[in-house]
Amino acid sequence: MLLCVNSEWQGCGSPELEAGSRLLARELFSELPVLDMGAAERGDLDMRDGVFALDRVSDRFSTTLAALEAATPDRIFTVGGTCGSEAAPVAYLSARYERLGTVWLDAHGDLNTPASSPSGHFHGMVLRTLLGDGPEEFTSHIAVPLSAPGVVVAGARDLDQPERDFIESAGVGLIEGWPDDVATLVSTRLRDAGITHLYVHIDVDVFDPTTFGDALFSVPGGPSLDSVSAALRQLLTAFDVVGVGLVESCGRVPGAAGVLKRFLVDSELWPAPPTCASS
Repeated sequence: MLLCVNSEWQGCGSPELEAGSRLLARELFSELPVLDMGAAERGDLDMRDGVFALDRVSDRFSTTLAALEAATPDRIFTVGGTCGSEAAPVAYLSARYERLGTVWLDAHGDLNTPASSPSGHFHGMVLRTLLGDGPEEFTSHIAVPLSAPGVVVAGARDLDQPERDFIESAGVGLIEGWPDDVATLVSTRLRDAGITHLYVHIDVDVFDPTTFGDALFSVPGGPSLDSVSAALRQLLTAFDVVGVGLVESCGRVPGAAGVLKRFLVDSELWPAPPTCASS
């Protein structure tokens, strides 16, 4: 398993995400091999083709993807700045595993396009891009896009109408809120799609902000850390989890990185998810 530290923040223009990812990476320091992409470049962040800082985030993506392809890990744990920092790890794993599914634990869908995005921020387009519909600077490097039936967005409670329209037309799974049987619903959906290997995306804004308040864009409601941990432990018994991403913690709340480490340990995602015997 490889720990990939990607402090990219330009995808939403919030430099504090770099500090948050660095604090968490230090908290998770271990004997695992580490791929550290270094500090993200600063400077002018221009809007191009409807995407804020497109040149910088796409360069970061291609550089990270090339580094992963050179390292050839079979499992990746990503500590990132924006959700866009996971584009390269997911693209790499999707090419490596034929039946890779994705559970997107996020208060938002991240399913906009440059044309539909209200902000132009790439972190709100990354999942749509990984499904093959996004800026050419990314999609031209994604050898195997994710399959919509193998993607489930869970914990969502702030979706734009174009995202809802795409979910319905493309057949992406959607679980709004956090029902008690969320793990069963996710597992059934992904098993029906033939998924054996799983990538778990965790944007910390999925958590109820009254239980974790260090998210970049907090949204009222949502599950507690304990309830998400319980669901993840169930998913680990059903799928071989080959990738995990934890992103968008700002590092402005003292002790937040320690809270996230305890969450990961409790979820059995750290230091490395166990290999699922059923896979």
